[in-house]
Amino acid sequence: MQLTWMGTAALLLRQDETTLAVDPFPGLPLEEPVDRAVPAEDRRRFQEAGHVLVTHGHFDHIQFIPALYREKTCPVFATATPCRTMADHGLPRERLRQIAPGERLDLGPFHIEAYQGRHCKFDLPLVRRTLLSRRALAHPARLARLLRLNKAYDENGEILFYEITCGTLRLQIMGSLGLDADTAYPTGADWLILPFQGRSDLTEYAMPLVERLAPRGILLDHYDDAFPPMSGAIDTAGFVTAAEKRLGIPCRALKKYETITL
Repeated sequence: MQLTWMGTAALLLRQDETTLAVDPFPGLPLEEPVDRAVPAEDRRRFQEAGHVLVTHGHFDHIQFIPALYREKTCPVFATATPCRTMADHGLPRERLRQIAPGERLDLGPFHIEAYQGRHCKFDLPLVRRTLLSRRALAHPARLARLLRLNKAYDENGEILFYEITCGTLRLQIMGSLGLDADTAYPTGADWLILPFQGRSDLTEYAMPLVERLAPRGILLDHYDDAFPPMSGAIDTAGFVTAAEKRLGIPCRALKKYETITL
């Protein structure tokens, strides 16, 4: 399986002639408007996908899906709330496939099982630091627009955790840094995609989640500064070291646009 991180939580997975896009979102650089068009190269890559998986309905996961796939025939799999949001923003309803935790999908060589996930719980120090940052104070109108956008794209507690099996390889994808207390997740996957964003104490917050899943390897995404000034670039070095020394699990941060073979 080939995996490409496209920034934020956006992934492309390829095996043979099948390509999956997960949470396709090209980012919102500070110099670009919040409603910018999808850059041509990102559009080309995302539109190679024959199927789209959505983990949850926040804007940094689904905002650009209607623009990317309105004229395409590929199905978009999501829970009820993001399905409604994407339809309201112009994605034809016939493109949408509503799914829920416990359901399984067979998409070419990919066998996918959806589990209930949870969203990362933002902590007060992070919220304070974000709202009072120099960039936020320098761009109050943009910050207000992003906050309104976040409110409009409600996740409604509908967070999906995906386990994707391809041949003998097991890949787990978290769209946000949280797990459901009552869900029995499969353990020992070959790779866990861990979204490293949303806390001021990320390493200590994430460690129990990793211990619960006990993956053989960890790949970090969502640590980039994807929608400033509401986001920030996260230093992943401390977590990488902690995962390897404390848990004995190989860990690395994905690089944007890099394709790796799993």
